[in-house]
Amino acid sequence: MSELHLTPRRVAVAALVAVWAIVMLAFALSPAVAVLSLSAFAFAGAAARIGSPLRRAFVVRRRAVDVIVLAVFGLALAYLGLAAALG
Repeated sequence: MSELHLTPRRVAVAALVAVWAIVMLAFALSPAVAVLSLSAFAFAGAAARIGSPLRRAFVVRRRAVDVIVLAVFGLALAYLGLAAALG
């Protein structure tokens, strides 16, 4: 059995598939659930960026910048998902 190698392309495709699945969730359930799911996805991305080794990460910016941006984005989405009347 071969070991799964996480390449940047596989990670990007997996993230794109996950986001589209969350968007389809909005059509199936409600937009508020989808926005809160996207918020959780952003927080998971921040946690993954904290835990990723430097040699395997997408090293374009500093790790702190990525974590702060994803955390603020997650907080903003959580606020909007809970406060706005989305249906």
